[in-house]
Amino acid sequence: MKDLWTNAGRPRPSDDDLKQSLWRVCSEFFSRPLTIAWGMRQFGLNPCSKPLTIHLVGAGHSETLAAKLTDYDELNNMFPGHQGIEIVMVGPEVVDSPILRPPLRAFGPKQRVYISAYKGLYHEFWEELVEKEEAAKPDLVVGFNPGFDASQGLDQGWLPTLLLLRDYDIPSMFSTLNETEMTYSLQILLELEMDMKGSGANPFSSLKPEVVGSTPNKPPVYCNSHYFSFQGLLETAEFEEPE
Repeated sequence: MKDLWTNAGRPRPSDDDLKQSLWRVCSEFFSRPLTIAWGMRQFGLNPCSKPLTIHLVGAGHSETLAAKLTDYDELNNMFPGHQGIEIVMVGPEVVDSPILRPPLRAFGPKQRVYISAYKGLYHEFWEELVEKEEAAKPDLVVGFNPGFDASQGLDQGWLPTLLLLRDYDIPSMFSTLNETEMTYSLQILLELEMDMKGSGANPFSSLKPEVVGSTPNKPPVYCNSHYFSFQGLLETAEFEEPE
């Protein structure tokens, strides 16, 4: 290792610096199951009380490239003895891997996390599988850094999914890359009259800095940095006019 740093022309970092660097890289991977568990807590869902089905919407290359069936086994450590957790990744950019298999129609095995995937938009997945009872309805929907606030084709992309989540009263939580993206997303959801349940900094954010686009001078962003959650349509009080 000494020769490696000598050849690079840089001083060798301390052991503590190397451990911190390694943790920053690993934190991006661990941030996903921890953020899902954070969503469970937000809505009072306990997999030790009943089996849970979680739909991961907008899944793409970062979640499914070289994905393994054990990628979310960290949930087993967080919820020992749980009744079964199913995670279905849904997105048009899902990559072919072992997880690209049909979702469960009924409860899966206890104390295990079952992962499956569907390549396509979420409202298409709902119509083709959920409505035909070939896939279980979700107890929770989670989306990692979807960026629908910047989508040029919101009507064709995220809008049908957002309206579906609202109209079916599904507990939902999304993460964002920074606070600004969260703020813009909240504005969109308020225009859609979503019943917001919470928002803020994600305690389980990735610690690995990322550069957006090709401009290195912009501040770095962090996967799952912030979050917001909602469920159903915002109820508005109706007042009767005095006679």
